Amino acid sequence: MAAELIDLLESCVEDNPDDRPGDAAALAETLKGWLGHASEPEPDPDPGPSSTLRPSVAKPAKSVPAVIPSEQDAGTIVNSLGMTLVRVEPGEFTMGTTDAQLEQLARLFPKSKRESFADEQPAHRVRITRPYYLGAHQVTVGQFRRFVESEGYRTEAERHGEGGWGFDQDRGTYLKDPKYNWRDPGFPQGDDHPVVNVSWNDANAFCEWLSRAEPNGGRYRLPTEAEWEHACRAGTTTLYPNGDDPERLAEIGNVADASLKRTFPDQDWATIQADDGFAFTAPVGRFPAIRGLYDTIGNVWEWCQDGYDAAYYQKSPPVSVDPRGAADGSSRVDRGGSWSNAAVSCRAACRGRDSPTNAFYALGLRVARVPAE
Repeated sequence: MAAELIDLLESCVEDNPDDRPGDAAALAETLKGWLGHASEPEPDPDPGPSSTLRPSVAKPAKSVPAVIPSEQDAGTIVNSLGMTLVRVEPGEFTMGTTDAQLEQLARLFPKSKRESFADEQPAHRVRITRPYYLGAHQVTVGQFRRFVESEGYRTEAERHGEGGWGFDQDRGTYLKDPKYNWRDPGFPQGDDHPVVNVSWNDANAFCEWLSRAEPNGGRYRLPTEAEWEHACRAGTTTLYPNGDDPERLAEIGNVADASLKRTFPDQDWATIQADDGFAFTAPVGRFPAIRGLYDTIGNVWEWCQDGYDAAYYQKSPPVSVDPRGAADGSSRVDRGGSWSNAAVSCRAACRGRDSPTNAFYALGLRVARVPAE
């Protein structure tokens, strides 16, 4: 009873009014129902998982309902294709890496060069003025297959004949080969794994299809870089959404770790010592969510809408409002790091970049939904 009461009281002061009890009458009815069961014994409390970093501490993925839920849960919606989307509220945050964090990174990763973080500076304030929805999960192989089969679509890696960048397990490294594409990145994947080897152009084609398939559900697109970092940080100012310790990344995501090192002991991988239980991609939602979003750090990089400009932050005003990134960048931004990346690349502020035509074994997407224009 005590736990439920605490949850109820906390819901009364939620920032979003839709997440609070409807009115005093609804609150009274809830309390009345509890008082009627006050004499029932409470079950023994669940001690919860150990703090030791083991694969068993990760929460299993929740099943995705096939219909849109009622408006009781205003922060989460499920579209007609069964994709869960989480509402991200407007807000202001510090985007990028501060000078103090640069010193912190130098201590944590002494082999990294200071200039590697230049495109993350200066840290500056960003204001997101409109709410938006983000996919709770990275787009899966199964979801992308529905798009391919519906549209008869062929990805760029399949069309141009060169293939994508896949992972050659015999050599323990990646290479480009016609055999590699979203169907085969060089390692086994199920339909619940994040799709990879899709280019930025492929990702946008998926979003356009989703917009057509959901005509009353707003417009789907890739998130902007600022929207992505705002959601990933979830109000934090640390290097990672769960603190500053790289070893704790195994609690929230799939990054280069002991599992990868164990699978390829002869390779010079920069890994954390903790073990997240996956050498390659993990099923989406296998790790705990942060404000409803799974795998914002690790598993696979995620394409963003923005063009990449290494000096973009230097050109930004002290407070940037709904920034859209470089309009004419020859590369596009990707964020979040992946199962094959060291902890230094799996930070909330880390900016990746790639050609919009490139398909890579550790790069996928997460969709955003905004009101139709």
